[in-house]
Formats: sequence, structure tokens, C-alpha cells
Amino acid sequence: MGLSRTLQRLSEQVNTLMEKLLLLAGVAIAIILFAQVLARYLGASLSWSEEVGRYLLVSITFLGATVAYKRAHFIGLAGFGAKFGPLVERAIVRLLQLLTLACFSMITWFGGVYTLNSWNQTSTAVQMPMSIPLSVIPLSGLVFLLHVLADMTRKKAAP
Repeated sequence: MGLSRTLQRLSEQVNTLMEKLLLLAGVAIAIILFAQVLARYLGASLSWSEEVGRYLLVSITFLGATVAYKRAHFIGLAGFGAKFGPLVERAIVRLLQLLTLACFSMITWFGGVYTLNSWNQTSTAVQMPMSIPLSVIPLSGLVFLLHVLADMTRKKAAP
């Protein structure tokens, strides 16, 4: 099996995992927020619910963006170079892929550094290391890199 097929298959498998994680996070945030509303109605408060809900929402945002990229549900410049011919269009697509690769590489690198530097900080209510919720930044960056590399190694560059 060639590199292109391996990357395509891994990209699909990781995307399927991300979709399942998003479903799980969405259900969890709904249950937690419902429990918080119910607890307040009964005169109590779940001190951790807002913090955990916020971290889940951030995770949904970052991981959801990777799924949106994989499904090509993002604002793009597809077709921009079509009036100049297929060669120019492919060159534009390749340039955009390289710029995207560079951007996600930086997000992954600096997200990883930031995550490691925040290990000694703890969250307010849950008292867990802040590196745990912040780890979604380099994780999503790695998933983005995988998807971009899978796109770049396809036989025909998609406009």
C-alpha cells in the first residue's frame, strides 16, 4: 500500500474517531448543562459544571473544525484559478495547501509548547492540570496536518 493510500485511510479513520468524540462531547455538554439547570432550580449548584462545559465547548470547536476541513465545509478559493486554466488552478491549490500546512504546523508546535508550559497550572473548580483541556490545540493541529497531507498526496489535486 502506497503512502497516499495509507494517508487517505488514516485520515478517514481519524475523522471517524473525531466525529464520534464530537458526538460524545455534545451529549456530555447537554447532560452537564441540564444537570446544572436542574440543580439551580432545586436550590443547589454544581460548581464544576460551567468550567467543564466551557472546556467541552472549546474542544468541540477545535475538533469540529478538523471534521469541517475533512468534509470541505469551509470557506475556500476553489475555482478561483479556473479562468486561467487547469495548470494555474492546480498551482493555486498546491500553494494554498502549502500555506495551510505551514499554518497548522505552527498551531501544532506552539499549541504543544503552550500545553507543556501550562502543566503546573490547575483549573479553578476541577483542579486538573490546564494542560489537559489545552491539549486539544496540538491534537487538532495534528489532525489538520494529517488531513492536509492526505489531500496533498492524492493523485489529482482537488480544486
